[in-house]
Amino acid sequence: MMGREAKVTAEQVNVAADALQAQGVKLSSRALREHMGNSGCLGTISKLLQRRKSAAQRQVAAVADLSPVLQQAILDFVGQEVSASSSALEAEMAEHQLEASDLATENERQLEVLDAQAAELETLKEELERERLVAGQARTELAKVQLRLESLPRLEAAAEQARMDLAKAQFKLEDIPRLEEAAELARAELIQAQLRLEGMTRVEGELAAARAQLDAERAELADVKAELDEERDLRIKAQQFIVDPIFKKQA
Repeated sequence: MMGREAKVTAEQVNVAADALQAQGVKLSSRALREHMGNSGCLGTISKLLQRRKSAAQRQVAAVADLSPVLQQAILDFVGQEVSASSSALEAEMAEHQLEASDLATENERQLEVLDAQAAELETLKEELERERLVAGQARTELAKVQLRLESLPRLEAAAEQARMDLAKAQFKLEDIPRLEEAAELARAELIQAQLRLEGMTRVEGELAAARAQLDAERAELADVKAELDEERDLRIKAQQFIVDPIFKKQA
């Protein structure tokens, strides 16, 4: 990416113009820029040179306040100078055309630089948007995992209650030889306990499956976090080598 041209002042242009005129060199934007070490924007130099020429023309216009005889003498002298310098004026016109071509080339170059910067900024915006989407998906997956973790204590409590109910039923079965009525009741409670045991077995199976799925999701979450860390490092490197130099140069 190219840096900005050094700022040129009217005083610098006037000093360079006086030096060139003292050397007998025709004034032009390109000649002034070369005399100043090829520094400054060609368009700015051209504008300051035109301002200098306009001031000189205003000084010439002040001659109109002189006497008619002196005016005629000056006009005769100017006519002779104009006739003698017609070829010089044609050369100056050619120089202006060349300067205009150089200005157009410089403007095209600056437009290309601006287009490249705009494309680069658009690419960075797209990368940031993709990172936001990935981060949002990771937050959603993390919320799901947390909900499953919150349900695990309830499943473990249900399994423990089923074990206690089964132990009570087995204790009551020991009294069957002595109490026939209690035996029938115990049989009914045993059936219920067996049903609870089957439910507990299913719960334990579901709990094991949930734990396995949780372990898989934790591993997946770790992979997502590693990818996010890697993308964050890439984004930081991209900012250090691309974005920061852009904003520093623009500042």
